This record gives sequence, structure tokens and C-alpha cells, in this order.
Amino acid sequence: MPEGTFSLLFDSGLEIGRGLVTDSRVKAAGFTGSRAGGTALMKIAAARSEPIPVYAEMGRINPVLLFPNALKNRAEGIARAFVQSLVLGGGQFCTNPGLVFAIDGPDLDRFVAEASAALKETSAQTMLTPGICKNYQSAASRVAGHADVVTAARGVEAQGATQVSRRCS
Repeated sequence: MPEGTFSLLFDSGLEIGRGLVTDSRVKAAGFTGSRAGGTALMKIAAARSEPIPVYAEMGRINPVLLFPNALKNRAEGIARAFVQSLVLGGGQFCTNPGLVFAIDGPDLDRFVAEASAALKETSAQTMLTPGICKNYQSAASRVAGHADVVTAARGVEAQGATQVSRRCS
């Protein structure tokens, strides 16, 4: 790459991103992160005298479809693999699963039981930034407060050097 080229910047707000996107030398930008952050950068880029594209991967849904025959034959293995993907990177990867679709029945019950058992064995991980942690806790509280939500499992509280503060310091 030419001297002065960079490929990755970290920012806990919009200051660096705004500076990058408003610089007339920049002709396109990429972004991975929250919907709010990506949308803000897209608006800034569109408001330039010479608008530029922002290629953004924002938030995640990533549906998982559990087909009946697969659950019948491999419910436990699928559940373990699902949990590994779910908690990868503290759940902060854009590829983590977000929704599960399946047909109700005993095979789905086996999947849920195994996934719950695997989650109960999983320790909490450190979030990338305090802001991400706060947003996670806020969203988790909103979801948990819904009348139709049932908590299937709670992971192991982290200990020692990797302990995560409940206050998102």
C-alpha cells in the first residue's frame, strides 16, 4: 500500500470517523459496528459537496434455520456448534447468530437443553468498549423485561484477569 495508507481505525465515538469521511481526499469508506454509528457516517458522507459511498456492516441479525431432519439426527452437536458461534468474540462478531427458526417438538427441546447446558459452562467475556457493554446490558434488560421471554441459561461469571465489571467501567 502507498505510504500513509491505513486500513483500520478504532474510535469509541464518531470523531475519527467524521474526520475521515469529511476529508476531501477520501473517496470511499468502510465501517463495521453499530447501526447508529454506521448510519451517522453515511449521513455525513452523503452531505459532502462530493458525496462518497460508505460500505457498512452494521449490527447483525444472522438467522439460523434448524431443519427437522438435522435436529433429529444431530441436535446436540448443532447446539454445541451454535453456542460456540454465539459467544465467539464475546458475541461481538458480525457473523454471530441472532435469530433461530425451528419447528417445535422433542428434537428442538433436545437442541435447547444442550445449548442451555453449553451456555451454562461458558464464562463472560470482555466487551470491546464500555459503550458496547452498556448497549448490551440495556438491550438485555429490555428483552428480559418482555413477558414472553424465558431465560434458558446464564453463563459462568468471569473470574480473575478476564473478569467483566457489571458496571461496564
